[in-house]
Amino acid sequence: MIFDQLSEWPRYFSSAPWRLAFEYVLALKADATDGRHALQGDDIYAMVMAYETGPAEQSVLEAHRTYIDIQATLQGTERLDWFALAGLQVQTAYDAKADAAFFVHPGLAGASLLLRPGLFTVLYPADAHIPKLASGAPAPVKKVVVKVRAALVQ
Repeated sequence: MIFDQLSEWPRYFSSAPWRLAFEYVLALKADATDGRHALQGDDIYAMVMAYETGPAEQSVLEAHRTYIDIQATLQGTERLDWFALAGLQVQTAYDAKADAAFFVHPGLAGASLLLRPGLFTVLYPADAHIPKLASGAPAPVKKVVVKVRAALVQ
């Protein structure tokens, strides 16, 4: 997992797939159209979404195998809890079509991040996470998740 200011992304990445993904995120505004946006076919695409954050009991602990997530809020603040994948108990087996497996919440997060405009996190296949968490009272969030096929950058 990487968590930093959006302006610092070049410290971590230099290849073309990363450049494409971060340039897209940096160009987005809070009024961006919700939905799936292809950046490079199915290899790199973005999901723009708006929702209300909520309590951990209403969220799921997930991890992906095929794609790396770049997550950034465009408006509002969201808490994201991170967990090391190793040792987690599977709740729902990996579904290749959804590129997701779900896990039993082990209790204490390895880290809690506050995503707000200007920050990003990169979540690799070994990074389980619970997104959409409220930081205090539930609140509206506009967010982008860019999916980068892991095979492109490893």
